[in-house]
Amino acid sequence: MPAQHRKSQWISALWPLLATVACMLTLSPGSARSQDERPAPVKPPPRVPIYDPGSPVQKKVLKNGVTILVQEERTSERVAGAVAVRMGSIYEADEDAGRGQVLIKSIIAGTQKSSPAELALKLLAAGASLESGAGPDMGQVTISTTREQVDPAIDLLAECVLSPSFPDTAVDASRQRALTVAAGESESPIKAAYTMYLAAMYRGSPLARPVAGTVSGIADCSRKDVVALHQKYFVGGNMVVCFVGNFDGKKVMTRLEKAFAAAPRGTALTPVAGDPIPLAADTSMTAEREILASCLTYGFAAPGYTDPDYAAFKIIESYIRSADRSPITFWLPERRLATGVGVLYPRYPRRSSIAVYLGAMPPQWKAARDTVQSVFQQIAKWPLGEGDWGVHLRRVHDGFFNDQSNPLVRARDMAFYETMGLGIDYPHQFETRLLALKPEDVRDAAARWFTHACEVTFLPSKAGSRP
Repeated sequence: MPAQHRKSQWISALWPLLATVACMLTLSPGSARSQDERPAPVKPPPRVPIYDPGSPVQKKVLKNGVTILVQEERTSERVAGAVAVRMGSIYEADEDAGRGQVLIKSIIAGTQKSSPAELALKLLAAGASLESGAGPDMGQVTISTTREQVDPAIDLLAECVLSPSFPDTAVDASRQRALTVAAGESESPIKAAYTMYLAAMYRGSPLARPVAGTVSGIADCSRKDVVALHQKYFVGGNMVVCFVGNFDGKKVMTRLEKAFAAAPRGTALTPVAGDPIPLAADTSMTAEREILASCLTYGFAAPGYTDPDYAAFKIIESYIRSADRSPITFWLPERRLATGVGVLYPRYPRRSSIAVYLGAMPPQWKAARDTVQSVFQQIAKWPLGEGDWGVHLRRVHDGFFNDQSNPLVRARDMAFYETMGLGIDYPHQFETRLLALKPEDVRDAAARWFTHACEVTFLPSKAGSRP
């Protein structure tokens, strides 16, 4: 066989192998292919509005001042109602801080018409669940049941909020729970650090105290005090009632008008005087405790839910909070620099704060603290990259409207928006601002708010650092 022919066969046999090796080299990270030759990353499609306003909302203000909202939700088998009132930290003075928590938990224990046992039986017969709770600016009592039980649900909810009996046992139990929570705000090192942070960040405002209240404010709270608070909070002009579900809206509105016509007249409450005094410089506080690890709370002032920058800060919150990619809550524990890492961005009306809390052993302490500071600085200097931006915009958008067709979620939210004076169109306003944001907008919002940091550190004392 001629040599030229054998050479040709040899090359033909090796050609598939050579082609495979060339392909592998081209695709490998160390290939000589330039960055410019690589295909541009595919940008995620733009987000589209997902907020569903649902059926038109019927609204009526009764002669006694009670505002009633009714919305039909025909796609659900459930019905839910909420009564919202202005109450909480911003309406409390130092001497009664936390008593609203005692009130809101004991209000559903019994009524003047039904003993606790009888009320429980009525709820069972109606297939209904009753819940209550209060935050810094609002308290709510909610009820949820099936479409067939809407009339009994309306009557039971009105009975609970308008004529509660406040049994002594229920008030005592609520007070003890509230005391336990309030005491925990100063006993737990991480919570105590955050309490000190609040005192500095909100100096001069009722929000300088924990939302749970104080031990001194709750300790001597009596049934008489709870009854007086009920008479103060649950008046017509301070109350919003909202029902959502699969029902005839006109019939439900008529029944609600009848049920809540008995509410006493009264005007909406105004917050206790005092706006937070802004920090004049970076503020750092350090104390010692008998603990093994150091505790840190580090953060800045942030916009409340009524501020135009709120949507941008929800992106920031998602970025530093995310459990799978955050440079703080994910990477600090992953690199064994810190433990118990979390983010607090409370839902306050005008001005809030965003803070990171963590614990770290002495050898890793400085690295953990410096990492947190560096991340906040970078957020205010550089826009988020495309990958982080797409992920967190989607998470905030989807999270804000998660379960929006659930009657209980919708009733709670609508009652909240109306009570706070935001209007039931607030979700649409939030979504519009969110989807109009660019990464540079979030950076600029951070730069506006991240002016002076507040830092509280609890260090192990010599006794606490012993093995």
